[in-house]
Amino acid sequence: MISITASLIEHTFLSILALYVALECALTIMQTHAAERTCMSVPRGFESKLSLAAVRKAADYTGDLAQANLLLTVMGAAFALFMTYGHGLDLLTIFTQTLLGPSILEQWVLLSTIVLLMMLIELPFGWWARFRVKERYGYMREPRSHWLKRTLAEALWGWAIFMPVTAFFLVLFEYAGVRWWLVAWGLWCVYLIWRWLFARVEGIFWARRSRPFENADTANKVRNLLAKHGLIMTDMIVMTRPASWDHSNVVLAGWGHKRRVVVFAHVAKLLAEDELLAIVAHEIGHLRHGHAFVRLLIHMVLSFACCAFAGWGATQDVFFEGFHYSPLITSHHTGTHAGYVLALALVTFPVLLYPLSPFVNFFSRLLQYDADRYAARAVGRDAMMRALVRLHRDYSTSLTPSRLYSLFHYRRPHAGMRVASLLKYKGPTPDDVQSSNTVTSS
Repeated sequence: MISITASLIEHTFLSILALYVALECALTIMQTHAAERTCMSVPRGFESKLSLAAVRKAADYTGDLAQANLLLTVMGAAFALFMTYGHGLDLLTIFTQTLLGPSILEQWVLLSTIVLLMMLIELPFGWWARFRVKERYGYMREPRSHWLKRTLAEALWGWAIFMPVTAFFLVLFEYAGVRWWLVAWGLWCVYLIWRWLFARVEGIFWARRSRPFENADTANKVRNLLAKHGLIMTDMIVMTRPASWDHSNVVLAGWGHKRRVVVFAHVAKLLAEDELLAIVAHEIGHLRHGHAFVRLLIHMVLSFACCAFAGWGATQDVFFEGFHYSPLITSHHTGTHAGYVLALALVTFPVLLYPLSPFVNFFSRLLQYDADRYAARAVGRDAMMRALVRLHRDYSTSLTPSRLYSLFHYRRPHAGMRVASLLKYKGPTPDDVQSSNTVTSS
């Protein structure tokens, strides 16, 4: 069994930090080259949507955006390095303890200060990546002053919400004692369950303004499609997609076999009947293959490992020593030390978890491809491809990103990648099934 020492933690963190920066530099180069290599032709399936000039512009924008995001990565790594091995956490903790003494209040102020510093450092570099590059290419319609005011207001509002929530959690963790990390994991699991399961319950969409789906013939075909796959459609409505909802274009809301079909307004406007059926079949695929449960399970396992590591570290001097966070000002005081561990987690966990990002994204992509193939079998490959092309709206970036870059940065496969995957699909289609049944009956 490997003995965890301060030296092991230090070498592991520094190695992952170096890998983080070096790999992001390499991925940025690959992303830029991937866009450049394919900028002389329009990807198959998007000929009616794009011109060669638009593809060239998208390639240039993709490269500049990747480089701007690389700058954010380097600054984040530099901040993590300063806060740990540059003794930034020590200095902040000494300052807060001098003012308030070792206490829950002091840990709360420490966490709030770290989050505020992260926001202030990220703001100028985030402005370059999220506003300036878009402005240069004409993709940003919002005035600069308005964007800055809105972004700053959102950041400060988020910070204002973070403070009372963190205070509540710190008090709760202190009452929980040494098992505080189990409480933290339990709360996170409750959030995940709500996020992945309850978010699709009818009540989430019930209060929003909606109208019945007007085309009765299409609604009946959707009803029959759901019935064919073991589901019962209660009704079918159209509503505007909430700004915070980016998971799907159609929602099969409800529990068990009974489902309410929620079609967002832009989908109802853009798609033909067979294309809408393909998108509904895609969502049926997610349901029938239990994709929500798979996502939930993966996130619960990963979060348990993180919380268990944090809980172990709260009682071990080597945990703090490994990150150059002096135990004399952290674990040598009474209490659970949850605030000090969370301070370290804010700074170091994004780096430590970086190697896991492609694996999580890979599984997420597999689920999308699986649902696409389910729709191809149920309705037809061409209908699903046309739906993807019609619904794709972001033509500012390249339709042919680097596969490795996208694996690290895109939770879902790009529309161009999904179309390319469907083009390779050789499985059965509804026409094949019908032909087979005809031959058998003959």
